[in-house]
Amino acid sequence: MAVLVLGGVLLVGACSSGSLGSTQSTSVRQTLAYSLLRNPRVGLANFHVSGRRDKATAFENMRQAERGQRSRRSAYQRAPGGAVYLDTRMLWGMHYLTRSGWSFRVTELAGGSHSEKSSHYKGTAFDADYINGVKVGSGNPHLKGFMRKCRQLGAREVRGPGTPGHRTHVHVEW
Repeated sequence: MAVLVLGGVLLVGACSSGSLGSTQSTSVRQTLAYSLLRNPRVGLANFHVSGRRDKATAFENMRQAERGQRSRRSAYQRAPGGAVYLDTRMLWGMHYLTRSGWSFRVTELAGGSHSEKSSHYKGTAFDADYINGVKVGSGNPHLKGFMRKCRQLGAREVRGPGTPGHRTHVHVEW
């Protein structure tokens, strides 16, 4: 059994995203979301890069997770609408990135419009457009280290500049 104190809240139990509706997963998800919302190293965009407005921004998704709710998905272009629980592995990854000294701004979690079968719609991916205060691009000196750390933390896919469609952001997926 794992015991963790995060943001002044004691957690007892394992970190699992397998049983999304379980009380244990919900409390871990809520506590991680609470912590990430208040972490000065994590920026959560209250807009979509597309300019569309809805209640599925990164900031709103994290607030929904904090309340124990499913996070909304956008319903425009290829986005399917509906809602999904944010994956606790991803939230842990975001938390440990900050514990490793990284800061970043998240532009999308479950919202926005992505490719048809995007992991964003499953709640298992985030996009970041700033790393350590520097805009993501091929000249960002923090890019390779950030992407490497994401992989070390269990991300199964990490794409950024040099990958088609990822010139201005890093896509991290669990």
